[in-house]
Amino acid sequence: MRILVTGATGYIGGAVAQALLRTGHAVLGLARSETAAAKLRRAGIAPIAGDFLNPDSLEKAAINVDGVISAASVGSLEGSPETFARDREAVRALIRALKGSGKPLIFTSGSAVIGVFNDGEATAQIFDENVVLPLPESVFAPASANVPPMLVAGFGAAMAARVGTERDVIGASGVRGIVVRPGLIYGEGGSYDLPKLINAARANGGVAPHAGSGGTLHSYIHLDDLANLYRLAVEQASPGSVLHGVYGEVSQRDLAASVSRMLGAGDRSQSVSLEQMYGLIGAAGISLSANKRMSSKMTCRSLGWVPTRTDILHEVEFGSYATHQRDTRVTK
Repeated sequence: MRILVTGATGYIGGAVAQALLRTGHAVLGLARSETAAAKLRRAGIAPIAGDFLNPDSLEKAAINVDGVISAASVGSLEGSPETFARDREAVRALIRALKGSGKPLIFTSGSAVIGVFNDGEATAQIFDENVVLPLPESVFAPASANVPPMLVAGFGAAMAARVGTERDVIGASGVRGIVVRPGLIYGEGGSYDLPKLINAARANGGVAPHAGSGGTLHSYIHLDDLANLYRLAVEQASPGSVLHGVYGEVSQRDLAASVSRMLGAGDRSQSVSLEQMYGLIGAAGISLSANKRMSSKMTCRSLGWVPTRTDILHEVEFGSYATHQRDTRVTK
């Protein structure tokens, strides 16, 4: 298949592109400049002129491919209702390009859509692929969670926009629309939230923060296992599928402690308020402070997906994140 991957040089998209290339697919990536095109070629990806934030160019780029995996996201980086709305505009352009073709369109959503605040404590509920979204405010931010009203409003609006995009994809006419919700992604020294947590710890003498007691739980997935899920999805998933890309769980406290140990601050972490997490890490601080407990049993069963990596704490303390930290110190 000739598959267009948006964000093909990014964290998720780059891994997905390589997984597709390894299994014989041809991968195309958007290029806004010759510099970007050269970078794509070096990765074995065919460049095609286009810009994720220019719907007309995006629609044109997607017309003559066999399927699209949308791994680019402005919303995931900035976390605002406005940026998630821009993601929705881009995905709607892809839907227009594929309408009536029966071709696959995979939209990358995220675990924050099932995020539940609990004042730094774990919650009991685990959400499967059939969860009804968006979650009402009484569920994701009950009064007992002590979430500031402005954060409640912003988070709720952002997640409603993302869920709206999920619905657009699943309900697209004549398109094999598929939604993937990855959990906390780790591996290759990257991710969206982990580097920000590490940077906050470095600025605090190596001690990583967590909200409240740090009992908040996150379902996680290694980047390689997630890339394999996308490959299986584009090849096999049924129209209207919602897939959860998760395996194990980790607490915010354990994750923070592993960062602190990696940075040489010992087995320590720092309890802060939700507002302080936002001040230290921005939108990622809010994301890390919400319980995101997910089941992927239906996903595994439907696609024969078998994730294998459960070593997030070891990877942070001794693996790619520790290596990246050493490399950073050397180059300074």
